[in-house]
Amino acid sequence: MFHKHTIILLALLMACAACDDKATSTSNNTTNQNDAGTQDMADRDAVLQVLPSTKSRVRFKGGVRWTNQLARGLGLDRAQICKEFGEYDCAADVHFIALGGVEPYNLRINEPLPIAPLTAPIAVDRIALSACTTRADLDAATPADAVLFKELASAPDSAAMRAMGARLYQELLSRDAEPGELDELEAFWNDVQDAGAAAPAEWAAFSCYAVATSTEMLFY
Repeated sequence: MFHKHTIILLALLMACAACDDKATSTSNNTTNQNDAGTQDMADRDAVLQVLPSTKSRVRFKGGVRWTNQLARGLGLDRAQICKEFGEYDCAADVHFIALGGVEPYNLRINEPLPIAPLTAPIAVDRIALSACTTRADLDAATPADAVLFKELASAPDSAAMRAMGARLYQELLSRDAEPGELDELEAFWNDVQDAGAAAPAEWAAFSCYAVATSTEMLFY
């Protein structure tokens, strides 16, 4: 009987030893895999140089709010921004639903559209280009009363371009422009010089348009 019990005990001890060896081997493999995975992620991040997001989520301001901010930044009356047939407000009437508005009484649209329609970017482009062209034309026509583009009356040099660009960022985005942003606006001037006598006003309108339709301007 004793011999039988001894054999059973030895068998159990051998089985436990085998389990321990297997567990140790599995643990070592898992550790090695985790270490390798961590190293791979570190190598990948080093190559990609992923920068942290300054905002975890952005939301569209809505057509009316964005247009009001655009009018204020450009020093224009709300009615000067964009009119359909010279009568209907582009943001508050024509493109109201496309730009996130609701109309529960007549159209039975009680909530904003879940996905922005294809016409939304077109509406934004139309409103911004109309407003910016109006501001550029007014400043070019009446330099004494110019709001943003005071240097358009004379042949603008590099300093003048950067001064006008700086005003754009201050008035539309309420911040100072980064040097690289002013470099881009100045480089854009070189691209439109071949347009002729209207080149300064065209540069002003499209530079304004670029800032007015930026993510920073459209979202919050």
